[in-house]
Amino acid sequence: MKIDRRQALTGAAMLGLGSISGAGPALGQTPRVRRGAGTLSATSDDVVAFGEGLALMKRRRDDRSWTRQNQIHSRNGQHNNGLFLPWHRLQLLHLERIIAGLTGHARFAMPYWDAQEHRTLPSWITDEDALLYERQRARGVDTLDFNAARWARSPYMARLTSDGFETFAGKLPTGAGMVEGYGHNYIHELVGGLMKRLTTAATDPIFWLHHCNVDRVWATWHARQAANVYPADWTARTLNGFVGGQGEDTGDWEVASVLETRPLGYGYDSLYPFPVFNVPEMGPPGATRRVPLGGVTWPMRAEGGLSVTLPAEAVARMRAADDTLMIAGAGSVAFAANEGLLDRSIEIRMSCGGRRISLGSSPTFLHLREGDPAHHAGDYIMPFRFGEEALNMIGEGDAPVTVAVEAEDLAPEAGRPPAQAVALELSLTLTESRWA
Repeated sequence: MKIDRRQALTGAAMLGLGSISGAGPALGQTPRVRRGAGTLSATSDDVVAFGEGLALMKRRRDDRSWTRQNQIHSRNGQHNNGLFLPWHRLQLLHLERIIAGLTGHARFAMPYWDAQEHRTLPSWITDEDALLYERQRARGVDTLDFNAARWARSPYMARLTSDGFETFAGKLPTGAGMVEGYGHNYIHELVGGLMKRLTTAATDPIFWLHHCNVDRVWATWHARQAANVYPADWTARTLNGFVGGQGEDTGDWEVASVLETRPLGYGYDSLYPFPVFNVPEMGPPGATRRVPLGGVTWPMRAEGGLSVTLPAEAVARMRAADDTLMIAGAGSVAFAANEGLLDRSIEIRMSCGGRRISLGSSPTFLHLREGDPAHHAGDYIMPFRFGEEALNMIGEGDAPVTVAVEAEDLAPEAGRPPAQAVALELSLTLTESRWA
Protein backbone atom coordinates (compact mmCIF):
# COMPACT_ATOMS: atom_id res chain seq x y z
CA MET A 1 0.00 0.00 0.00
CA LYS A 2 1.39 3.41 -0.92
CA ILE A 3 2.08 5.88 1.84
CA ASP A 4 0.83 9.43 1.96
CA ARG A 5 3.17 11.70 -0.03
CA ARG A 6 3.09 14.48 2.60
CA GLN A 7 4.32 12.06 5.25
CA ALA A 8 7.01 10.74 2.90
CA LEU A 9 8.31 14.21 2.10
CA THR A 10 8.33 15.23 5.75
CA GLY A 11 10.64 12.33 6.51
CA ALA A 12 12.72 13.07 3.43
CA ALA A 13 13.19 16.69 4.44
CA MET A 14 14.70 15.59 7.74
CA LEU A 15 17.45 13.91 5.73
CA GLY A 16 17.97 16.91 3.45
CA LEU A 17 15.89 15.60 0.56
CA GLY A 18 13.76 18.70 0.52
CA SER A 19 10.45 19.36 -1.13
CA ILE A 20 9.42 17.94 -4.46
CA SER A 21 7.25 20.98 -5.09
CA GLY A 22 10.14 23.04 -6.44
CA ALA A 23 10.09 25.46 -3.51
CA GLY A 24 13.65 24.48 -2.60
CA PRO A 25 15.29 22.27 0.01
CA ALA A 26 13.97 22.05 3.53
CA LEU A 27 14.51 25.20 5.60
CA GLY A 28 17.94 25.23 7.20
CA GLN A 29 19.26 22.38 5.06
CA THR A 30 22.37 22.83 2.93
CA PRO A 31 22.19 20.63 -0.18
CA ARG A 32 24.38 17.56 -0.13
CA VAL A 33 27.33 17.85 -2.53
CA ARG A 34 28.19 15.03 -4.90
CA ARG A 35 31.94 15.02 -5.56
CA GLY A 36 34.17 13.54 -8.24
CA ALA A 37 35.49 10.07 -7.45
CA GLY A 38 38.99 11.10 -8.51
CA THR A 39 39.14 13.72 -5.75
CA LEU A 40 38.25 11.24 -2.98
CA SER A 41 40.19 8.57 -1.10
CA ALA A 42 39.30 5.39 0.77
CA THR A 43 38.95 7.42 3.98
CA SER A 44 36.70 10.17 2.55
CA ASP A 45 33.36 10.37 4.38
CA ASP A 46 31.23 9.59 1.33
CA VAL A 47 33.40 6.61 0.32
CA VAL A 48 33.30 5.22 3.86
CA ALA A 49 29.52 5.71 4.02
CA PHE A 50 28.99 4.00 0.67
CA GLY A 51 31.10 1.01 1.73
CA GLU A 52 29.36 0.71 5.09
CA GLY A 53 25.94 1.07 3.47
CA LEU A 54 26.74 -1.59 0.89
CA ALA A 55 27.81 -4.05 3.59
CA LEU A 56 24.66 -3.40 5.64
CA MET A 57 22.34 -3.63 2.63
CA LYS A 58 23.89 -6.91 1.48
CA ARG A 59 22.99 -8.46 4.85
CA ARG A 60 19.37 -7.34 4.69
CA ARG A 61 16.43 -9.22 3.17
CA ASP A 62 13.85 -6.43 3.23
CA ASP A 63 13.07 -3.53 0.90
CA ARG A 64 16.29 -1.75 1.92
CA SER A 65 18.46 -4.62 0.75
CA TRP A 66 21.05 -4.47 -2.02
CA THR A 67 19.14 -7.18 -3.87
CA ARG A 68 15.95 -5.11 -3.79
CA GLN A 69 17.66 -2.11 -5.38
CA ASN A 70 18.86 -4.28 -8.25
CA GLN A 71 15.36 -5.72 -8.67
CA ILE A 72 13.87 -2.23 -8.91
CA HIS A 73 16.30 -1.35 -11.68
CA SER A 74 16.16 -4.62 -13.62
CA ARG A 75 12.36 -4.90 -13.55
CA ASN A 76 11.13 -1.32 -13.75
CA GLY A 77 14.02 0.87 -14.85
CA GLN A 78 13.25 3.12 -17.80
CA HIS A 79 15.58 2.47 -20.72
CA ASN A 80 15.52 3.19 -24.44
CA ASN A 81 13.07 6.04 -23.99
CA GLY A 82 12.81 9.66 -22.86
CA LEU A 83 12.21 8.78 -19.20
CA PHE A 84 15.68 7.28 -18.79
CA LEU A 85 17.15 10.38 -17.11
CA PRO A 86 14.42 11.22 -14.53
CA TRP A 87 13.89 7.57 -13.59
CA HIS A 88 17.56 6.98 -12.80
CA ARG A 89 17.77 10.33 -10.97
CA LEU A 90 15.04 9.13 -8.64
CA GLN A 91 16.51 5.71 -7.98
CA LEU A 92 19.91 7.20 -7.19
CA LEU A 93 18.29 9.76 -4.90
CA HIS A 94 16.47 7.07 -2.96
CA LEU A 95 19.56 4.88 -2.60
CA GLU A 96 21.40 7.84 -1.06
CA ARG A 97 18.62 8.20 1.51
CA ILE A 98 18.71 4.49 2.38
CA ILE A 99 22.48 4.60 2.92
CA ALA A 100 22.20 7.80 4.97
CA GLY A 101 19.57 6.21 7.20
CA LEU A 102 21.31 2.87 7.68
CA THR A 103 24.80 4.24 8.36
CA GLY A 104 24.04 7.46 10.23
CA HIS A 105 25.99 9.46 7.62
CA ALA A 106 23.13 11.94 7.19
CA ARG A 107 25.12 14.07 4.72
CA PHE A 108 26.01 11.15 2.45
CA ALA A 109 26.16 12.08 -1.24
CA MET A 110 27.00 9.55 -3.94
CA PRO A 111 30.37 10.26 -5.62
CA TYR A 112 30.29 10.54 -9.40
CA TRP A 113 32.85 8.90 -11.64
CA ASP A 114 33.54 10.80 -14.86
CA ALA A 115 35.56 8.56 -17.17
CA GLN A 116 36.59 11.57 -19.26
CA GLU A 117 37.92 13.60 -16.35
CA HIS A 118 39.16 10.73 -14.12
CA ARG A 119 40.15 8.22 -16.76
CA THR A 120 40.70 5.20 -14.53
CA LEU A 121 38.58 3.77 -11.76
CA PRO A 122 39.52 4.85 -8.21
CA SER A 123 41.54 2.33 -6.22
CA TRP A 124 38.92 2.35 -3.45
CA ILE A 125 36.58 0.50 -5.78
CA THR A 126 39.11 -1.81 -7.48
CA ASP A 127 41.29 -2.98 -4.55
CA GLU A 128 40.32 -6.55 -3.65
CA ASP A 129 40.07 -5.76 0.06
CA ALA A 130 37.87 -2.68 -0.46
CA LEU A 131 34.23 -2.81 0.64
CA LEU A 132 33.18 -1.57 -2.80
CA TYR A 133 35.15 -4.21 -4.69
CA GLU A 134 33.29 -6.50 -7.11
CA ARG A 135 35.18 -9.43 -8.63
CA GLN A 136 32.82 -9.89 -11.61
CA ARG A 137 34.26 -7.23 -13.89
CA ALA A 138 36.18 -7.33 -17.16
CA ARG A 139 39.82 -8.39 -17.02
CA GLY A 140 42.17 -5.42 -16.67
CA VAL A 141 39.38 -3.00 -15.71
CA ASP A 142 41.30 -1.75 -12.66
CA THR A 143 43.97 -0.12 -14.88
CA LEU A 144 41.93 0.57 -18.03
CA ASP A 145 42.04 4.10 -19.47
CA PHE A 146 38.29 4.37 -20.05
CA ASN A 147 38.47 7.63 -21.94
CA ALA A 148 40.97 6.27 -24.46
CA ALA A 149 39.10 2.97 -24.78
CA ARG A 150 35.75 4.65 -25.42
CA TRP A 151 37.05 7.22 -27.89
CA ALA A 152 38.94 4.52 -29.78
CA ARG A 153 35.56 2.93 -30.54
CA SER A 154 33.38 6.01 -31.08
CA PRO A 155 33.76 9.78 -30.71
CA TYR A 156 30.02 10.32 -30.41
CA MET A 157 28.48 11.68 -27.22
CA ALA A 158 25.82 14.18 -26.24
CA ARG A 159 26.48 17.82 -27.14
CA LEU A 160 25.67 19.82 -24.06
CA THR A 161 25.22 23.15 -25.82
CA SER A 162 23.47 22.21 -29.05
CA ASP A 163 21.48 18.98 -28.63
CA GLY A 164 17.72 19.46 -28.48
CA PHE A 165 15.56 17.62 -25.96
CA GLU A 166 14.78 14.44 -27.93
CA THR A 167 18.32 14.15 -29.31
CA PHE A 168 19.76 14.52 -25.82
CA ALA A 169 17.22 12.72 -23.62
CA GLY A 170 15.27 10.36 -25.89
CA LYS A 171 11.75 9.96 -27.21
CA LEU A 172 8.40 8.70 -26.01
CA PRO A 173 7.19 6.02 -26.14
CA THR A 174 10.50 4.56 -27.24
CA GLY A 175 13.89 5.69 -28.52
CA ALA A 176 17.14 6.38 -26.67
CA GLY A 177 18.84 9.77 -26.53
CA MET A 178 22.53 10.43 -27.11
CA VAL A 179 23.25 10.39 -23.35
CA GLU A 180 21.90 6.88 -22.95
CA GLY A 181 22.97 5.38 -26.25
CA TYR A 182 26.60 6.44 -26.28
CA GLY A 183 28.33 7.68 -23.11
CA HIS A 184 26.10 5.53 -20.87
CA ASN A 185 26.12 2.25 -22.80
CA TYR A 186 29.88 2.20 -23.40
CA ILE A 187 30.74 2.33 -19.70
CA HIS A 188 28.48 -0.67 -19.06
CA GLU A 189 30.25 -2.66 -21.75
CA LEU A 190 33.79 -1.64 -20.78
CA VAL A 191 33.31 -2.44 -17.08
CA GLY A 192 31.83 -5.78 -18.10
CA GLY A 193 30.83 -8.54 -15.73
CA LEU A 194 27.66 -7.67 -13.82
CA MET A 195 27.54 -4.22 -15.41
CA LYS A 196 27.14 -5.74 -18.87
CA ARG A 197 23.68 -7.15 -18.13
CA LEU A 198 20.69 -5.03 -17.23
CA THR A 199 19.44 -7.76 -14.88
CA THR A 200 22.56 -7.50 -12.68
CA ALA A 201 24.10 -4.09 -13.42
CA ALA A 202 22.94 -2.31 -10.25
CA THR A 203 24.69 -4.87 -8.02
CA ASP A 204 28.11 -3.48 -8.97
CA PRO A 205 28.91 -0.29 -7.01
CA ILE A 206 30.39 1.21 -10.20
CA PHE A 207 26.83 1.37 -11.55
CA TRP A 208 25.92 4.05 -9.00
CA LEU A 209 29.08 6.13 -9.55
CA HIS A 210 28.45 5.97 -13.29
CA HIS A 211 24.79 6.94 -13.09
CA CYS A 212 25.67 9.77 -10.74
CA ASN A 213 27.83 11.18 -13.54
CA VAL A 214 25.05 10.61 -16.09
CA ASP A 215 22.82 12.67 -13.81
CA ARG A 216 25.53 15.35 -13.68
CA VAL A 217 25.59 15.45 -17.47
CA TRP A 218 21.84 16.08 -17.42
CA ALA A 219 22.27 18.80 -14.78
CA THR A 220 24.86 20.48 -17.01
CA TRP A 221 22.66 20.36 -20.12
CA HIS A 222 19.65 21.55 -18.08
CA ALA A 223 21.54 24.61 -16.83
CA ARG A 224 22.11 25.72 -20.44
CA GLN A 225 18.51 25.37 -21.63
CA ALA A 226 15.49 27.65 -21.80
CA ALA A 227 12.74 27.06 -19.25
CA ASN A 228 10.38 25.68 -21.90
CA VAL A 229 12.76 23.07 -23.32
CA TYR A 230 10.80 20.15 -21.84
CA PRO A 231 7.61 18.94 -23.61
CA ALA A 232 4.47 19.25 -21.47
CA ASP A 233 3.44 15.63 -22.02
CA TRP A 234 6.88 14.51 -20.77
CA THR A 235 6.90 16.64 -17.61
CA ALA A 236 3.38 15.43 -16.79
CA ARG A 237 4.46 11.76 -16.66
CA THR A 238 4.73 10.06 -13.29
CA LEU A 239 7.32 7.56 -12.06
CA ASN A 240 6.99 5.21 -9.09
CA GLY A 241 8.14 1.98 -7.47
CA PHE A 242 10.98 3.50 -5.41
CA VAL A 243 11.92 2.56 -1.86
CA GLY A 244 12.54 5.37 0.62
CA GLY A 245 15.03 5.77 3.45
CA GLN A 246 12.88 3.79 5.88
CA GLY A 247 11.89 1.10 3.38
CA GLU A 248 8.61 2.81 2.44
CA ASP A 249 6.99 3.09 -0.98
CA THR A 250 7.47 6.74 -1.88
CA GLY A 251 4.49 6.90 -4.23
CA ASP A 252 4.20 8.74 -7.54
CA TRP A 253 6.73 11.35 -8.66
CA GLU A 254 5.82 13.78 -11.40
CA VAL A 255 8.71 14.30 -13.83
CA ALA A 256 8.21 18.08 -13.63
CA SER A 257 9.19 17.95 -9.96
CA VAL A 258 12.64 16.41 -10.50
CA LEU A 259 14.11 18.72 -13.15
CA GLU A 260 16.20 20.71 -10.65
CA THR A 261 18.67 19.08 -8.26
CA ARG A 262 18.60 21.73 -5.52
CA PRO A 263 14.94 21.18 -4.54
CA LEU A 264 15.83 17.50 -4.21
CA GLY A 265 18.53 18.37 -1.69
CA TYR A 266 21.76 17.91 -3.61
CA GLY A 267 24.15 19.52 -6.05
CA TYR A 268 27.52 18.84 -7.71
CA ASP A 269 30.94 20.18 -6.83
CA SER A 270 31.25 21.14 -10.51
CA LEU A 271 29.20 20.67 -13.63
CA TYR A 272 30.47 18.84 -16.66
CA PRO A 273 33.63 20.54 -18.00
CA PHE A 274 33.39 19.31 -21.60
CA PRO A 275 30.29 21.00 -23.03
CA VAL A 276 31.05 20.82 -26.77
CA PHE A 277 32.49 17.94 -28.80
CA ASN A 278 32.31 19.50 -32.25
CA VAL A 279 34.81 21.89 -33.85
CA PRO A 280 33.94 25.59 -33.45
CA GLU A 281 32.81 27.36 -36.59
CA MET A 282 35.49 29.40 -38.34
CA GLY A 283 34.35 31.85 -40.99
CA PRO A 284 35.78 34.89 -42.82
CA PRO A 285 37.66 37.54 -40.78
CA GLY A 286 35.24 39.39 -38.54
CA ALA A 287 32.41 36.86 -39.02
CA THR A 288 31.09 35.09 -35.93
CA ARG A 289 28.07 33.10 -37.12
CA ARG A 290 26.22 31.69 -40.10
CA VAL A 291 22.77 33.10 -40.84
CA PRO A 292 20.45 30.50 -42.46
CA LEU A 293 18.85 31.59 -45.75
CA GLY A 294 16.79 28.51 -46.58
CA GLY A 295 17.21 24.81 -46.96
CA VAL A 296 15.97 21.51 -48.36
CA THR A 297 15.26 18.32 -46.40
CA TRP A 298 15.34 14.77 -47.76
CA PRO A 299 13.64 12.10 -45.59
CA MET A 300 14.76 8.48 -46.09
CA ARG A 301 13.58 5.20 -44.64
CA ALA A 302 14.50 1.54 -45.16
CA GLU A 303 12.27 -1.10 -43.56
CA GLY A 304 13.65 -4.53 -42.80
CA GLY A 305 17.01 -3.52 -44.22
CA LEU A 306 19.66 -1.25 -42.84
CA SER A 307 21.06 0.74 -45.74
CA VAL A 308 19.97 3.95 -47.49
CA THR A 309 21.58 5.85 -50.35
CA LEU A 310 21.67 9.63 -50.12
CA PRO A 311 19.88 11.45 -52.97
CA ALA A 312 22.24 12.26 -55.84
CA GLU A 313 21.07 15.88 -55.81
CA ALA A 314 22.03 16.26 -52.16
CA VAL A 315 25.43 14.63 -52.65
CA ALA A 316 26.21 16.84 -55.65
CA ARG A 317 25.45 19.96 -53.59
CA MET A 318 27.67 18.73 -50.76
CA ARG A 319 30.52 18.05 -53.18
CA ALA A 320 30.24 21.63 -54.41
CA ALA A 321 29.99 23.02 -50.88
CA ASP A 322 31.86 25.97 -49.46
CA ASP A 323 31.74 27.14 -45.85
CA THR A 324 28.25 28.61 -46.29
CA LEU A 325 26.54 25.23 -46.63
CA MET A 326 25.17 23.86 -43.35
CA ILE A 327 24.73 20.08 -43.19
CA ALA A 328 22.49 18.39 -40.64
CA GLY A 329 21.90 14.65 -40.79
CA ALA A 330 19.84 12.99 -38.06
CA GLY A 331 18.51 9.47 -37.93
CA SER A 332 17.68 6.40 -35.92
CA VAL A 333 17.97 2.67 -36.33
CA ALA A 334 15.52 0.16 -34.86
CA PHE A 335 16.03 -3.49 -33.97
CA ALA A 336 13.66 -6.00 -32.41
CA ALA A 337 14.40 -6.12 -28.67
CA ASN A 338 15.04 -9.83 -28.25
CA GLU A 339 17.85 -12.22 -27.30
CA GLY A 340 19.50 -11.79 -30.69
CA LEU A 341 20.40 -8.21 -29.76
CA LEU A 342 22.34 -9.11 -26.59
CA ASP A 343 26.11 -8.59 -26.76
CA ARG A 344 25.89 -6.54 -29.93
CA SER A 345 27.30 -3.19 -30.92
CA ILE A 346 25.21 -1.01 -33.20
CA GLU A 347 27.66 0.29 -35.83
CA ILE A 348 26.44 3.10 -38.10
CA ARG A 349 28.70 4.03 -41.02
CA MET A 350 28.70 6.30 -44.07
CA SER A 351 30.59 5.04 -47.10
CA CYS A 352 31.53 6.29 -50.54
CA GLY A 353 33.87 4.82 -53.16
CA GLY A 354 35.77 2.60 -50.74
CA ARG A 355 36.00 5.26 -48.01
CA ARG A 356 33.91 5.25 -44.86
CA ILE A 357 33.46 7.02 -41.55
CA SER A 358 31.62 6.10 -38.36
CA LEU A 359 28.42 7.95 -37.56
CA GLY A 360 27.90 6.15 -34.28
CA SER A 361 28.86 3.09 -32.30
CA SER A 362 26.84 1.89 -29.32
CA PRO A 363 26.89 -1.43 -27.45
CA THR A 364 23.41 -2.70 -26.64
CA PHE A 365 21.98 -2.59 -23.12
CA LEU A 366 18.40 -3.79 -23.13
CA HIS A 367 15.48 -5.26 -21.27
CA LEU A 368 14.06 -8.59 -22.38
CA ARG A 369 10.52 -7.80 -21.22
CA GLU A 370 11.22 -8.57 -17.57
CA GLY A 371 8.98 -6.95 -14.95
CA ASP A 372 6.31 -4.48 -16.03
CA PRO A 373 5.97 -4.79 -19.84
CA ALA A 374 4.85 -1.15 -20.04
CA HIS A 375 8.37 -0.06 -19.04
CA HIS A 376 10.09 -2.03 -21.78
CA ALA A 377 7.72 -2.14 -24.75
CA GLY A 378 8.74 -1.40 -28.31
CA ASP A 379 11.79 -1.83 -30.50
CA TYR A 380 15.36 -1.00 -29.50
CA ILE A 381 16.00 2.38 -31.15
CA MET A 382 19.37 4.10 -31.36
CA PRO A 383 19.93 7.68 -32.61
CA PHE A 384 22.78 9.05 -34.72
CA ARG A 385 23.71 12.31 -36.44
CA PHE A 386 26.32 13.90 -38.68
CA GLY A 387 27.28 17.28 -40.06
CA GLU A 388 30.08 18.81 -42.06
CA GLU A 389 32.46 15.95 -41.24
CA ALA A 390 30.75 14.05 -44.08
CA LEU A 391 32.47 16.36 -46.58
CA ASN A 392 35.88 14.88 -45.77
CA MET A 393 34.64 11.45 -46.79
CA ILE A 394 32.50 11.90 -49.91
CA GLY A 395 35.28 13.56 -51.95
CA GLU A 396 34.87 14.30 -55.65
CA GLY A 397 33.45 12.27 -58.51
CA ASP A 398 30.03 10.67 -58.77
CA ALA A 399 30.23 7.64 -56.44
CA PRO A 400 27.03 7.13 -54.43
CA VAL A 401 27.00 7.78 -50.68
CA THR A 402 25.32 5.25 -48.41
CA VAL A 403 24.52 5.02 -44.73
CA ALA A 404 24.45 1.47 -43.42
CA VAL A 405 24.01 -0.17 -40.03
CA GLU A 406 25.34 -3.43 -38.64
CA ALA A 407 24.64 -5.14 -35.33
CA GLU A 408 28.18 -6.39 -34.69
CA ASP A 409 28.32 -9.59 -32.61
CA LEU A 410 30.58 -9.01 -29.58
CA ALA A 411 30.19 -12.60 -28.32
CA PRO A 412 29.91 -14.92 -31.35
CA GLU A 413 30.75 -17.90 -29.16
CA ALA A 414 27.30 -17.57 -27.54
CA GLY A 415 25.65 -18.74 -30.75
CA ARG A 416 22.70 -16.37 -30.53
CA PRO A 417 20.33 -15.83 -33.46
CA PRO A 418 21.01 -12.82 -35.69
CA ALA A 419 19.74 -9.42 -34.64
CA GLN A 420 16.44 -8.59 -36.34
CA ALA A 421 16.52 -5.27 -38.17
CA VAL A 422 13.30 -3.26 -38.20
CA ALA A 423 13.99 0.10 -39.85
CA LEU A 424 16.57 2.77 -40.61
CA GLU A 425 15.38 6.38 -40.78
CA LEU A 426 17.44 9.36 -41.88
CA SER A 427 16.67 13.02 -42.50
CA LEU A 428 19.28 15.10 -44.35
CA THR A 429 18.91 18.89 -44.36
CA LEU A 430 21.15 21.17 -46.44
CA THR A 431 20.81 24.83 -45.55
CA GLU A 432 22.27 27.74 -47.50
CA SER A 433 23.63 30.48 -45.27
CA ARG A 434 25.75 33.62 -45.16
CA TRP A 435 28.39 34.68 -42.64
CA ALA A 436 27.63 37.65 -40.40
